Amino acid sequence: MIMRRSLFLLAVAASSLLTAPLPAQQVVVCGTEELFILDVATPTPRKVWSWRARERPELPEDMRGRFQTIAECKPSADGRRLLIASSSHGAAVIDRVTGHVEFHAIAMNGHSIELLPGNRVVIAASHVANGTGDRLSVYDLDRSGVELFHVDTPWPHAVIWDAARQLLWADSQRDVVGYRLTDWGTATPRLTPAIVAPLPDINGHDMMPVPNSPHLILATAAHTWLFDRDTHQFTKHPRLGDAAKVKSVHVDPASKRLLWVQGEGTVWWSDVLRLHDPDTTITLPGVKVYKVRWMPPLLDVVRPRSTP
Repeated sequence: MIMRRSLFLLAVAASSLLTAPLPAQQVVVCGTEELFILDVATPTPRKVWSWRARERPELPEDMRGRFQTIAECKPSADGRRLLIASSSHGAAVIDRVTGHVEFHAIAMNGHSIELLPGNRVVIAASHVANGTGDRLSVYDLDRSGVELFHVDTPWPHAVIWDAARQLLWADSQRDVVGYRLTDWGTATPRLTPAIVAPLPDINGHDMMPVPNSPHLILATAAHTWLFDRDTHQFTKHPRLGDAAKVKSVHVDPASKRLLWVQGEGTVWWSDVLRLHDPDTTITLPGVKVYKVRWMPPLLDVVRPRSTP
C-alpha cells in the first residue's frame, strides 16, 4: 500500500511538472529589421536566434522590404510560432525554430497580430494618412494576403484572443472593444462589436493578458492600466500606473515577473529592457527596441515508448 501511494504521488508530481508553466529564460526583441531572441538566464544576456525578412527566400521579394520596423513580435501560446507585424506595412507568422514564413500579408502600419480559431489570423493595421490603415483584417492562415473581412477602427495597436470569453479584444485611439466571431464557420466571417469600453486616457497602445486573472494590462499615452474583462472597468496598474510612453509590457505566466520597454524623450524606442520583482535593467547598446516579450519554454513533445 505504501509503495502504491508513493508511486501515485510521484505520478502526480510528474504530471504537475509537465502541465505547470516553467519560468521564461528568453525574451524576443524587435523594433528594427532584426527580430531576435535573447537568453536572459545569465548575467550577460546573449542572442541565441535571429530573423530578417530579407534573408527569407520563401517570402515574396516585394514583401521583404515591409519588415524594416517590426512593431510586434508575439509568441504563440505554445511558443512554436512568432507573430510579427511591421509599421513598414507587413505582417507574418513564422516558425520559431526554423524562421520559415508560414503566412504573410500587407498590413499598413501593422502594429499587432493574433491567431484565431479556425486556422485564422487577425492583423491590426494602424493609422496611415492615405486611408489604407485604421482596420482589423481577418485572413485564413493558408491563404497569404487574401483578406476575408475587415472592420474599421481608429489607430488600433493591439489584438488579444480571449478563449475563455470567446472574444477578440482590440484597443484603439479611444476604446477597448470586445468582438464576437460571427459566421466563423463560413467563407465570410465577421467581427461583431459586443463590448465597447471607453479608455480613461487617449491612444491605446500595447495590451497583453495578465496570467490567471481577468485583467489585460494596457498602456495608453500617459498611463498604464489594468482592464477587467468581466466588469469592463479600468484601474491604474500598481507598478506602472503613472508611467507614460510604455511601448511594450508583458508578464511571465510562471514567475509573474513584469517586463516592459518605455520610450525615452521624443523617440519611439529605447535600448533598455526593464524588469520588476526583482527590479533590474538590461541595456542593449545601439539597439532600438519597441517590443519585448517573454518566450514560453519550447518543450520537446514527449512520445510514448514503443513496446517490444
